[in-house]
Amino acid sequence: MFDLFLDSLLDGLKDGAWSLPVLFVAYLLMELLERSQKLNEEILHGYSHKAGPLLGGLLGVVPQCGISGAAATLFSTGSVTVGTMLAVFFATSDEMLPIMLSSVADGDIRLSSILLIVLGKAALGVALGYLADLLLTKYIRSQKNIHGFCEREHCACDEEEGSVFVSALKHTLKIAVMLIAVNVVLNFVLGMIGVERLSGSVLNRPFIGEILLALVGLIPNCSVSVVITESYLSGLIGLGGLFAGLLSNAGIGLLVLFRTNKNLKENLVITSTLYGLSAAAGIVITLVSGLL
Repeated sequence: MFDLFLDSLLDGLKDGAWSLPVLFVAYLLMELLERSQKLNEEILHGYSHKAGPLLGGLLGVVPQCGISGAAATLFSTGSVTVGTMLAVFFATSDEMLPIMLSSVADGDIRLSSILLIVLGKAALGVALGYLADLLLTKYIRSQKNIHGFCEREHCACDEEEGSVFVSALKHTLKIAVMLIAVNVVLNFVLGMIGVERLSGSVLNRPFIGEILLALVGLIPNCSVSVVITESYLSGLIGLGGLFAGLLSNAGIGLLVLFRTNKNLKENLVITSTLYGLSAAAGIVITLVSGLL
């Protein structure tokens, strides 16, 4: 039991440490946006509606779970659209890419297949991001702005002109404490359950498998992406199941969203959209794969 807790603690600290640089950059950008009304309102807001999901889908390809957390923060401050954030969520691969690359030498998967999967996730991230902007506009009505965010976080962003780095660091450390604590608990719980049990034979059944895997993917922990990827490589689940589980697995994105965006109704709508579109995409891929 103690060894499991120690492993959970170390893994939680490691995951948090990997996320810190990206989160710090995101909060630093947020501080700069707060001080530049033109940059925030005229440039970022305008391009976020037009090209945001495209950029989000491309950024999500980078195997770094901190990017989804950064996207959630920028959404909570009103700097990017919900579709841009979800494009990152859909496209992010967490541990998928490193595991697949390490399996090439064993002959479990080819490089060309990895490339197609990564490009497929990016393309779906972009398409589903734009779709989310169309579907969720009427549900995302709460006013979001950086000033309100800073007031809620009590970071004193406006106190000193030269305090952008200090304020960004404060934001980052607050989020980091929450992320590490939650990840330690999740690692411990999944370790007690035996995360490998998530890859049961029922997950290989058409439709049911995609629906369940998309639900499993909502668990904000890198162990889930590991299990889903390894289950695919070992033949326990199909391509549609792989996409369903990994499209909904947004890394730390959902944790940061619920921490930074105080509108619970919005968060639940966003999570439901993430789940529903991921499951639907996985089912479509299974149907298409069966026809080829």
